[in-house]
Amino acid sequence: MKIESNIESLATEHWKAPTVMATVGPTLEKPDDLRRAIEAGARWFRLPCGYRDRPHIDNARAVRLAAAQVGIPVDLLLDLPSSRPRTGVMQELRLATGDRVLFWDPEVSPNAPAQPQASPVPLPGLAQLLKQVKPRHRMWFCDGRLSFIVESTAESSLVARMEEGMIPLKSSNSIFLPDSPSPFATITPQDHELLSMMAQDGVLPDWVALSLIDSPEDVTAGRKAVRELLGRDVRIMAKFETAFAVQSARQIIGEADGIMVARGDLGLAIGYLRLPEVQERLVKAARRAGKVAIVATQVLEMFAQTGIPQRAELSDLSLVARQRADAVMLGKETVFSPRPIECIHLAQEVLAHETRRFEKSARSSATNPAKTRPAGK
Repeated sequence: MKIESNIESLATEHWKAPTVMATVGPTLEKPDDLRRAIEAGARWFRLPCGYRDRPHIDNARAVRLAAAQVGIPVDLLLDLPSSRPRTGVMQELRLATGDRVLFWDPEVSPNAPAQPQASPVPLPGLAQLLKQVKPRHRMWFCDGRLSFIVESTAESSLVARMEEGMIPLKSSNSIFLPDSPSPFATITPQDHELLSMMAQDGVLPDWVALSLIDSPEDVTAGRKAVRELLGRDVRIMAKFETAFAVQSARQIIGEADGIMVARGDLGLAIGYLRLPEVQERLVKAARRAGKVAIVATQVLEMFAQTGIPQRAELSDLSLVARQRADAVMLGKETVFSPRPIECIHLAQEVLAHETRRFEKSARSSATNPAKTRPAGK
């Protein structure tokens, strides 16, 4: 009787298709485009607060208005970047392997120190990291697509040699330090200011995402600060980006309301061979705990550039549907893209199709278990 009951439950269980989280930015922030995004299937909107010069409060207001006009509710997520530095305002810098760069902190000195045969790059906040950074440590930008090796450090600067990279270094590129203990604060003074202004304006997010956390204590502290600044409870999303976070996954999931598998930095931190397994484990653990699970980073970036869906991208979306995550997050696909609406529509279409396929297969297996047995068994 117990077996029959379990089979009946599995056969009638409804599979919910993952939804799409669109990031708001230069190519997706006009009111008409936000309405089209919702109509194309976006049910979450992410404000990437690492881009400090973006009009996040105005964009939050525009998302709320677009959702009201379309008549479809959406979730608004404020993605806090932690205190991880980003390159300052600079000219695009194209480098070759072996080129040397002088990273310097303009918050300490307005002018770069003299360093022959090294291109100066401003990195506000660098001085606070230098206790954690040593010669031969690696510095990565752009999800590892730009890799440097530290040669020497000074009071508020360091010299690094480019080891690998095929894209230019630009303004607002964030740093990742795979060989250094995470020295980043969860919520920065700039975040305090932004959250306070949102509370005053009455434009509140549904979720706040915390970046580069290492422990459940980081989640608890972040929740406390957000509650104090916004004046009410907002759901907290823990972003998995470090090896320490993976090691404390069960406790972090217990403290958070949801998780984001941020595959760019996470892949760098744990190694790409482990990434598919860790993604599966994290999504499964979140679902088991009744928490929201988002899969993020590089979902449809090639399609965004070319308009031609890649087989790997379609398979990636299929896997997210099979793992039964709650949503996929599109970043560059909607922020710096000639086809943000097309990316949202394609992601939603594939996720819905694959969810129906997996649901049908699960029901068939549950009601006809003999079909799933190997021949001769």
